[in-house]
Amino acid sequence: MQKIIAKRVSMLELFYDLIFVYAISKITAMIHHPVAGGIPLFNYIEFVFVVIMVMQIWLYQALYINRFGKSRIIDTIGLLISMYAMTYLANNINIEWSVTFRTFNSAVVLIVAGLIWQYLCGSGKHPMRDHDVRAFAVTLILELIAVLSGLLIGYHYGIFLCVLGGLIGFLMPLAVYQQFVPKNVNFPHLVERLGLIIIITFGESLVNITRYFNGSII
Repeated sequence: MQKIIAKRVSMLELFYDLIFVYAISKITAMIHHPVAGGIPLFNYIEFVFVVIMVMQIWLYQALYINRFGKSRIIDTIGLLISMYAMTYLANNINIEWSVTFRTFNSAVVLIVAGLIWQYLCGSGKHPMRDHDVRAFAVTLILELIAVLSGLLIGYHYGIFLCVLGGLIGFLMPLAVYQQFVPKNVNFPHLVERLGLIIIITFGESLVNITRYFNGSII
């Protein structure tokens, strides 16, 4: 049996995770404003979709680093591009989706384009011959086309294409899962990355919750 050598999680990956947790904390502003004492169902659905959109982007980057990342220049640049775009997205989030639309999807286009570049140029494999790389690349290219088309069309009609792009990125791997090559996964590294993002997210949640416990304990 081949011995699995755990890949080390770099400091840049930890900063990358922090940026995405920060983005999620900012996105919660979408459901921080009750209407008539409650949060409308549509706002919840909108919030869940945006979180899914952001986290599937995080997962694609984490899977690239897990399978092909070797702390090269292309890996570092890809992480920095994603961190920059996600910070821009988080700092410009707005409860009015029509206002957030251009900012959000511009950031998504930049991140997904960077991911495609990494998978095609940084995997060290021929994308048309390697099933693993091809599955990721095709999924991301379809997502990019849909989101970019929606962004160019504009909010009123383009929103539907942007939603379609998000759904492609989220659901298409379920349809092409047989193309993924299990031996390319460094399981200890992936478990550590998932564990870290969960711990950091819960830590951010606890920090936000503790501010409400400011009264007397008696």
